[in-house]
Amino acid sequence: MSGEYLEIVPPRRLAMTWHFAGDGPLAGPPSRVEIDLRPLGVDVTELTLSHTRLDRQDTADRYRAAWAICLERLRWSTAPKPDAAVFAPPLGAISNLYGPRHRVFQEAFETGNLANRLRSLSVTSELTATQQAFIARQDLVFITSVDHRGFPTCSYKGGARGFVRVAGPRVIELPSYDGNGMYLTAGNRSANPKLGLLFIDFETPHRLRLHGTARIARDARDLERHPGAELVLKVDIAEVFVNCPRYIHRYRREATSGFVPGRARAGELPAWKRIDLFADVLPDRDRRAIDPRDTGTMTLADYRLLLERGET
Repeated sequence: MSGEYLEIVPPRRLAMTWHFAGDGPLAGPPSRVEIDLRPLGVDVTELTLSHTRLDRQDTADRYRAAWAICLERLRWSTAPKPDAAVFAPPLGAISNLYGPRHRVFQEAFETGNLANRLRSLSVTSELTATQQAFIARQDLVFITSVDHRGFPTCSYKGGARGFVRVAGPRVIELPSYDGNGMYLTAGNRSANPKLGLLFIDFETPHRLRLHGTARIARDARDLERHPGAELVLKVDIAEVFVNCPRYIHRYRREATSGFVPGRARAGELPAWKRIDLFADVLPDRDRRAIDPRDTGTMTLADYRLLLERGET
């Protein structure tokens, strides 16, 4: 990367030539970068960056994404440091959403330019107001994490509408309710904090995908915001993008599960925990939760009958 300063007006303006001499999509003749600074207060400055005289549209698209990341990282570097480590995408993380293996298929099916345009127009590093409202209306999410063997684990998480709390344009909170005791998502996160989330609206087909880094919170204040949660996953967003809803099947929502916090059967022991094969390995809290009026344990065959009737 090389260039010459054309204009320097401290602390208001900087203009320079810009030349990427290497190979690849950023290569081309010298272009021009202009930065204008406008102080808005003692510790607030507005910045505008213009990159002009680029010879190709795809080059401009790539620079647009790359500069967005640079400016975002500049904002991060001047913000107060968080208490816990937060994954900040490396320079070009969003512009490099596609790796070499993706490019092989894009080239084979002649979709490289289309993929580049989709990336530049739809991939961002924070939620818009519309996207925040969309998440706040959802009652389910699919979440992926990677285990100690490198296998991706995809889990369904459900709750009342708005159970995923939007804490801001760059942070969401996902409660973890009592489940089967495996703690796959929480355990995977402890080894690899990077997660993928997929929100889908099946009534008005639409979906939103997130990549982020999760922290596990168990203090009283966090749990109070999510009644019924054993722990809370706080996800710092790295990338957000939408997908075409064309193949989303349209379903009609009939009812909220009676077992989610706040519903009539919340806290009720799951039927499968009464299967006789699990009786000797249940934690004490589950044994205490067994209603003495119940008929006792059931066989696996009994449970399968309940499952087939949708009575679990």
